[in-house]
Amino acid sequence: MAGIVEFSHAYNLQISVTQAAREAAREMAIEDDQGAAALAAAAGAPGLSTGDFDYSFSPAACADGDNMTVTITYPAATLTGIFGSSVTVTGVGAMRCGG
Repeated sequence: MAGIVEFSHAYNLQISVTQAAREAAREMAIEDDQGAAALAAAAGAPGLSTGDFDYSFSPAACADGDNMTVTITYPAATLTGIFGSSVTVTGVGAMRCGG
């Protein structure tokens, strides 16, 4: 039962972090502003401690026609500790710059 609980928790974290990365990539594709992208990521992941997000933007700036990829890693505590005390999930979002 504890394994099911841990898997469900990790899966929920994965979905939330991936959504945050998609929101950040969309903001970068439209506004090309990493600060605004971080705010969009935080808005896209309610319930998570977004101050713990580690962002990677590739490329660093968006040029029309390029693809912007945002990778977010997020460390979180496990619920039961059956598989260790923490888990790190990674979400990736990509959008074409300039619409």
